[in-house]
Amino acid sequence: MQSRRQQRNQRYGRFIGLTALGSLIPGTGLIAAGKRRLGTTVLVILGVVAVLGLAVVVLVPPTELASYGGDRQMMLIVGTALAAGAVAWLLVAVGSHRSLEPDGLPTGKRLAGALVVVVSASVVVAPMAVGSRYAFTQRELVGNISSSGASNTTPDVDMSDPWADKPRLNVLFLGGDAGEGREGLRPDTQIVASIDTHTGATTMISLPRNLQRFPFPEGTPLADAYPDGFIGGGDAGEWMLNAVYRNVPRDHPEVFEGVGDPGADATKWAVEGALGIDVDYFVMVDLNGFEAVVDALGGITVDVPRDIPYGNKSLPDGTCTQANGYIEQGDDQHLDGFHALWFARSRCGSDDYERMERQRCVMNAIVDKVDPATLLSQYQSLASAAGDIITSDVPADLFPALIELMVKVRSQPLESLTLDNEFFGSMGTTSSDPDYDQLHARIQEILADTPEAPAGPGETAPPEDTTEATGQNADNASDDRSGAAVQQASDDAETQSEEPADEAPSDDASDEPAADEPVDTGAVC
Repeated sequence: MQSRRQQRNQRYGRFIGLTALGSLIPGTGLIAAGKRRLGTTVLVILGVVAVLGLAVVVLVPPTELASYGGDRQMMLIVGTALAAGAVAWLLVAVGSHRSLEPDGLPTGKRLAGALVVVVSASVVVAPMAVGSRYAFTQRELVGNISSSGASNTTPDVDMSDPWADKPRLNVLFLGGDAGEGREGLRPDTQIVASIDTHTGATTMISLPRNLQRFPFPEGTPLADAYPDGFIGGGDAGEWMLNAVYRNVPRDHPEVFEGVGDPGADATKWAVEGALGIDVDYFVMVDLNGFEAVVDALGGITVDVPRDIPYGNKSLPDGTCTQANGYIEQGDDQHLDGFHALWFARSRCGSDDYERMERQRCVMNAIVDKVDPATLLSQYQSLASAAGDIITSDVPADLFPALIELMVKVRSQPLESLTLDNEFFGSMGTTSSDPDYDQLHARIQEILADTPEAPAGPGETAPPEDTTEATGQNADNASDDRSGAAVQQASDDAETQSEEPADEAPSDDASDEPAADEPVDTGAVC
């Protein structure tokens, strides 16, 4: 009697072991059950797929692999293949279990065998199911944020080699904020990312929302509509850079018939005229949903230069309502989405230029936080938040090449240029009445002095931290051609960072809303 029980236990133990093996390595369980031809076929198929997958990982450059994330067709194929593979794996595991199961097993032991299948198969099937879900989510995300309509301003590119005739890619980032009590949307945050398509070296140019009198590019319909630049009577606030988005399409609807985002098209032309460079694409971020992205990242870390109020607003007489609280001054302050948004947009007690610097800090902090581990663990929430708040005129077909370029960008130092009072003062002008010919020449000079390609093996790698060029420092950079202009400006800025900021010239300040009067805030970030 004892011998039979031992034999039954041994057979059951063998059954459990082979079931687990057959669930982890499809085909082995079928072979053990006597179905050698079927099991061998499954094993061969599994081996071929494994070899092909390994070959892709080894032979395809990492940047090209990353670019597949922007290819909607590839994401459909990958998502479908992973889903089908997960189902097939599970079916083979269940088939192996049924073929191996001894006759006459009691219910408890049969359930135990089924549990072994579920646990063992899930080690492989669960990651495949998650990967499939991510692939379909990525495909949907690219569709959501890519161009949704016609545009007057997007360039014609050869998708097989989009950067062949484009040494620099200029992308305009807009922070859209309808705001309480504000009629329509005004993008107060406007930053051009000028990217060297060969090296990935990038200069971020922050434009003040109160920039005025800018021309529109020659040959565009708006150059004819505004022959003397964007200027007119009435409220000066209606003739600033941030007013283009709403006012120009309203006043000239015939120019934007059929355009997906007329305001963004008009703003791209305005920025082109202001900086003297082509603006290829725009990316609009709805600041009202911005905090969801930061929360999905688990918050960001920034240096807070002073106590920043939140929960209040500016009043017409230049004062502010009572703040609900303050983001406390200090280095390495961790901010959730709510406080990060207020850190970026708070107006009271600061001028436009300090806000621009805080917004730059937030963007840099987000870039620093987006690492592979965070993307994998928070991908669904990040993709959902991004799909809801980001729009662009980037064509879906360009996303693979754009992602590949972003890999280069992350390997390079990020330079920053803020067009502030000091910058315009160095040219003897103000943001309310710049010398645009001089500004165009200065921008071209600075962009020409970009860092070289990434260091090769054994060479010194480029610095990780971002640098900044503003005002007179940018002037020094353009005069000193012995090195990178913006980098030199950064060194000068850091040397002077402890000195009080200069007040804006009176003629410029008079054109700004009273709540944005400059104050001495010290260095930012």
